[in-house]
Amino acid sequence: MTSLRTLAVAALVIAVASTPAHAASKPKPKPITKTYSMQLAPVPDPPQGTSCVETKLEGVAMHTEKVTVKRAGTLSVKVSGFAGDWDITVVDGSDNTVMEVGSGTSTGGGAPATNGVDTVDVKVKKATQFLIHTCNFAGTPSATGTYTFTYK
Repeated sequence: MTSLRTLAVAALVIAVASTPAHAASKPKPKPITKTYSMQLAPVPDPPQGTSCVETKLEGVAMHTEKVTVKRAGTLSVKVSGFAGDWDITVVDGSDNTVMEVGSGTSTGGGAPATNGVDTVDVKVKKATQFLIHTCNFAGTPSATGTYTFTYK
């Protein structure tokens, strides 16, 4: 009977000792993904210095998505299905521009492509909030946006 009790106590000690290790390794959260359609008027000649963060463009030539992440990972943003010049600017929770991209399809130097694509990938080191601004500076009025945040 004593050896059975000793065995039971030993099993309990092992179970309790291994619990913190399992509790500390939380499963990785599922990626955050969203796809959205945008209908924006072009601003063919934005004033000098205007970028894709001008609040006066919101809802007319700029669309904004808010993303809140819980920890480190990678934010991937894609705008597609347009002709002309659409741009992406990602801003962090402190209003710092993290990444600007406008090098996808452009109207400069000839006829615009018919299926433009702009992409941004941002490495994220900690929990934060992002604003993804997408602007139509001289493009067709429709585009599709997609973002995916993959946790590390």
